[in-house]
Amino acid sequence: MTGPKVKLMELLRERWALAFTPQFSTDWYDAEERMPQVVVSHVLTTPRFLGFSEDPSEAERRFEGTYAVDVWSVGDQEKRHRMVVEVDRIIHESCNAPGGGIEFAEVSNWRDLDEPDAHPRIFRSQMRVEVLYYA
Repeated sequence: MTGPKVKLMELLRERWALAFTPQFSTDWYDAEERMPQVVVSHVLTTPRFLGFSEDPSEAERRFEGTYAVDVWSVGDQEKRHRMVVEVDRIIHESCNAPGGGIEFAEVSNWRDLDEPDAHPRIFRSQMRVEVLYYA
């Protein structure tokens, strides 16, 4: 299975439908790259054992992962908002079958993290995406 972080980035890139296409990456945005940007990063993963097994090292586990999807736009708050809506749309439409070994995904919340002291101003929002997969 491709890691959930990479799969989420690929899902967003493949299903993006806005008139503009941002730069997609994982872990952190690159100030040298063009804007806008969409960045997927890992936050936390909790493994859960399924059923009972005499040997825990061989037991199947369910993983509940939390990922952050950050959208970045320079000097354009409306573009940032449209990207938030687009990420939410893509994850919501794909929630039951996102692919790549992920069984379920959902956007659980988002927040604005603008950088008003930057010139030009950087508009950023971060969405939390919860995923479920087995290994």
